[in-house]
Amino acid sequence: MRFTLGHHRVLIGHQVTVKVVAASGETVARVVAVLDGAKLGDDRLDPAEVQYERVFEQAGGAGPGQRHVLVVTATNDAGARQTASRRWQDVV
Repeated sequence: MRFTLGHHRVLIGHQVTVKVVAASGETVARVVAVLDGAKLGDDRLDPAEVQYERVFEQAGGAGPGQRHVLVVTATNDAGARQTASRRWQDVV
């Protein structure tokens, strides 16, 4: 699977974008996104899909120097999981 994780700061929190593209011959059955330890989403795809994309508006908090960790775990149709993360620090 290929992950694309993005973010940008908005008036309240962040806008977080999660995209997962299945490898050849597999599909995406579930995607769980967690920002700073809080679950943003837990999407079960039925039927499973070859691509998943979701935007989370006003996610988490923001402030000068605050550090963030976005962790995304995708499960394929066979039950195998893969995880990707993105880390950043808010600009002062």
